[in-house]
Amino acid sequence: MNIDYPSTVSTQTRIHGVPALRFPSGDKVNPLRFFSWVTAGWRAASLQPVVWLSIVFLCADMTTLLGLLPLLRPLAMLLAPLVVGALMVVQEGASRNEPASLRDVCTAIGRRSNALCVIGLYAAAIVAIGYVMMLATFNVSLTASTMANGVHNLSISYGGAPGLRGTLEALSGASIYAVAIAAACFAPALVILHDMAPLDAMIASLSGTLRNWPLTLGCFFVMTVATLFMPMVHFTVRALVLTPLLTALPLLAIHGAYRDVFVGK
Repeated sequence: MNIDYPSTVSTQTRIHGVPALRFPSGDKVNPLRFFSWVTAGWRAASLQPVVWLSIVFLCADMTTLLGLLPLLRPLAMLLAPLVVGALMVVQEGASRNEPASLRDVCTAIGRRSNALCVIGLYAAAIVAIGYVMMLATFNVSLTASTMANGVHNLSISYGGAPGLRGTLEALSGASIYAVAIAAACFAPALVILHDMAPLDAMIASLSGTLRNWPLTLGCFFVMTVATLFMPMVHFTVRALVLTPLLTALPLLAIHGAYRDVFVGK
């Protein structure tokens, strides 16, 4: 599986009209630009409403399914870059009033499907390694003892972390997911529109989100609160209203965010 791309790619393989990267490591932008990103995404959606509604409801249905079947969540991390990559092709065409056809999207995804899947694998690896380290830190303890005859014993115990340790463990788990999402957020756009290698794209994505940490922190806080309170809402309302809404907002905003952070206004 080839996941690397040359630094210079022929114009025949690039998506026509994509502007060059002015800020390869990301630029700091005004957090209030979020509303402009959503507005731009809405304009793009209005050009191809059927495509957009299909994407939003497909993602919303997948999110609802993952809530019911947690064992499938690793699969979402692998599929998400492909969905975002396809969305970037659609929005990039819409930004130039040149709606992308299904064939254009499939061609672009087909050329870079390996790299997009690798982004998902790297994100899953970040979560897996982070959780192993977190469990070892908060739930595993070593106890050394010495018997009367001079024999030394070393025991390993595993148990939940109560009180403050439990709170720190929960915050650490959320932080691990935040890092994985930040690294994978803009990576599909950089891979599919600028032919960056997956690892380079994820490093650039993480750099861009860190440069805009107030906005990143605000979005993460809103999504965390929504995730915590969603189970309290009736399933029908959650599936038909809240989940599509919370899915649509990031999808509408992500292309505008990528343009501001990496390409410039």
